[in-house]
Amino acid sequence: MTTTSAPHQPPAVDRSLARRVTWATWTGWGLDGFTNQMFPLALSGIIAAFGLTTAQGGLATSAALLSSAAGGVVGGRLADRFGRVQVLVLVICGYALFTGLTATSRNFESLLLWRTLEGFFFGAEWPVGAALMAEFAAPERRGRALAWVQSAWAVGWAGANLSYLLSHVWLPDTVAWRVMFAVGVLPALVALVIRRNLRDLPRKRTAPAAADAAPGNPRKKGAFAELFSPGLRKVTVLGTLFGATGLGSTYAMQTWIPLYLKDERGLSVSSTALYVWFMIVGNWLGYVLGGHLHDRIGRRWAFTVFYLGTAVFGFLFMAIPVDALWYNLVLALVVGFFIAAQASGKGALFTELFPAHARGTGAGITYNVGRGAAAFSPALIGWAAAGSGLGMAIVMVVMACTLLTLLFIWLMPETRGRVLD
Repeated sequence: MTTTSAPHQPPAVDRSLARRVTWATWTGWGLDGFTNQMFPLALSGIIAAFGLTTAQGGLATSAALLSSAAGGVVGGRLADRFGRVQVLVLVICGYALFTGLTATSRNFESLLLWRTLEGFFFGAEWPVGAALMAEFAAPERRGRALAWVQSAWAVGWAGANLSYLLSHVWLPDTVAWRVMFAVGVLPALVALVIRRNLRDLPRKRTAPAAADAAPGNPRKKGAFAELFSPGLRKVTVLGTLFGATGLGSTYAMQTWIPLYLKDERGLSVSSTALYVWFMIVGNWLGYVLGGHLHDRIGRRWAFTVFYLGTAVFGFLFMAIPVDALWYNLVLALVVGFFIAAQASGKGALFTELFPAHARGTGAGITYNVGRGAAAFSPALIGWAAAGSGLGMAIVMVVMACTLLTLLFIWLMPETRGRVLD
């Protein structure tokens, strides 16, 4: 006699609470975009203020990304143990503090310290917010729901670009970057206000079966042991490799484009800002529309389309310069679209791979340890630029990362429509 169990049904969700969670996580990602994208825009002023080399500028970027790996793992684990909302509030407070302190840097060493500590809290934001939002989203709409939340990154980037433009109107490069980071504290206050009166979605707790309670069972040892147990080890490792190579491509483009436009294209502050505005518009469209494609054709095919698009149009933008302004602005918009569209599915993918009791930890490892490995991408480009030029160094790293990313995504399971416990 064969028995079948009823399919797992998602818990009923208070739609009013779900809307508040959506906007709360949206503001968190917007804050991430605002403060993170300020650094590439401010990098030329920081280099001038402290007399740094391009390699040192890349190191400062990489330090924040490396510490974000630890922050993501710690933040995700704390969220699994103590709840998503409570940890999110703590993360925002830490993020705001060290963003403000970055403005007070007196030398390269203090800049490196504040950037490293800010990176820790920056890393903790993503897995906590992603786990919270994924648990409130309907399975068939999870890709677009998380993509919409991630679209706040483009809005935050727009705020950073506006701050960059306005601060440089009245102040020299060596001072304007400090004002930008001081202003970066304000969005954190808005995020904290919006996060009031939120609560986690209750998760059904069942009594463990005899096999679960056995001494050798990985769940008995904790979330980390389970993530690297035979049942989850493959997706944990492949997800981390996918996160590393995918983010390596993203950081190669986003970190160095402002400096590339200024130094190799010879653009002014206002002209650089114009290019970035077009990238931001494309970025927002990529997040919103990319999520729909992830839900329609699945994670694997959507990632394939978007990473190939980033590589092709990134090559045209960086390696084949054309003097026509309209052509370059259209390319900037298209590159921004594909960079965001490839990122739009990561929130859904990395939360769909893991069970509820290890979801924050799993997302923290796959995304943020991957981010830590990807941190070497900006530093590598800064080093390679001395020999091949900044534009060509960016292209080489993007191409290598794209090939590896496509390999890893096709080795991973398709998770579209998966119901979360």
